[in-house]
Amino acid sequence: MTTDDMRYYETFYGIHTNHWTGSFGAFTNHNKILVKEYISDATSTEDTSPASDVNEFLYAHHIKKIYHIEGVITGHITLAATNVTCAITSFRVTLCKMHDDLTPTELFSTGWKTVDDTLTYEDEIGEERVYYFEIDAWEKETLTEFERLYVKVEVTADANTVLMNSNDADWEDVKITIPFML
Repeated sequence: MTTDDMRYYETFYGIHTNHWTGSFGAFTNHNKILVKEYISDATSTEDTSPASDVNEFLYAHHIKKIYHIEGVITGHITLAATNVTCAITSFRVTLCKMHDDLTPTELFSTGWKTVDDTLTYEDEIGEERVYYFEIDAWEKETLTEFERLYVKVEVTADANTVLMNSNDADWEDVKITIPFML
């Protein structure tokens, strides 16, 4: 007898809006959000965020009343140099959940990944670099209707390094694909 192990893979993109905010738990009027599809390119958004900040992208909506995450989480982030040549030493991407009582919980993480890269900035053009990641979500995590997902991006880099979070489907600056158990 065989049982099918069904997973549903959902892809989210991190953008930074200027006029729309998400709120849940400790995230109040939060501008960095996760979307399933890019919104109109005429929307007022920010293309970059300081990479040295802890950048958290919230998905403030229900996925199901109760759902489980298990499998391999994949995605990438994009870092760029602004104004000067920048050094990047490491990054970490973490899938987290926020409880309605304001308690955050880290679910799955890449751990700190050492990259030791230099991004150049010449003639008003800053080099961009995309960093792919995989996270083994081996231990199944359950989320309820009282919890929301968010992605936390942490980078150790020079002050002029930015995390790209453009609302642009051509680049997909912050992207994560999450396996949900059906």
